[in-house]
Amino acid sequence: MNMLGTLNLVSTPIGDYSDMSLRALRTLEESDIIYCEEFKEGARLLRFFEIKKDLEELNEHNEAEASDDIFNELLIGKNISIISDCGTPLFSDPGKLILNKCIEAGIKTEFLSGANSLLSSIVLSGFDISRFYYYGFLSPKAEIRKKEMKEFCLSDRVSVILDAPYRLKAVLNDIRDIFGERKVFVAFNITQVSEKKFRGSAAEILNEIGEENLKGEFVIVIDKHYEKTIKFSDNYDNNNSL
Repeated sequence: MNMLGTLNLVSTPIGDYSDMSLRALRTLEESDIIYCEEFKEGARLLRFFEIKKDLEELNEHNEAEASDDIFNELLIGKNISIISDCGTPLFSDPGKLILNKCIEAGIKTEFLSGANSLLSSIVLSGFDISRFYYYGFLSPKAEIRKKEMKEFCLSDRVSVILDAPYRLKAVLNDIRDIFGERKVFVAFNITQVSEKKFRGSAAEILNEIGEENLKGEFVIVIDKHYEKTIKFSDNYDNNNSL
């Protein structure tokens, strides 16, 4: 009877390839097949590190079918690694289906940690991060997004949100309207050559960005509510539907 294979969840750099761990490189070298989120990004990573392995896609469009394929490969003893476009696999990315299949079947799973934009951003924020809440991606629709923000505006913990690369200014405008002068930290393209860090109120950050059309990966960290400092923007209409 064949021994079962191992499912490896391998974290990859979020910008600077120097952040790739030796353990991650060794694991990818020893894998029979590597599954990536997008072939172009996965192939670029493997080419940079001169790793020649079979590469397949696992993404939101084929997750169910690919998960069945991975599971069958693990059953016959193949070692499989999953990588995302950057950062931590399964973190706002596909992969939960195959992980749960492995857990239920008793197949060995390994997690190889590495660079993480969320942790990097909350640490760099300078806020009290003894407790924080990760909200992830809010609604792409402005009015719904504002309602969601209003729900955690008075939270007693730091809040962390993400959004699409082209929506930074739109989200900051909403934060300005809902959170007023609350302190905000934006980590833009963290660890990359184009890395930027913005601190201040949302209005101050928008002013600093100016007319520049920033498009890239970003994490927004919003400081917790302090009873004496909360101040809603005068621009925010309290009579709207929020």
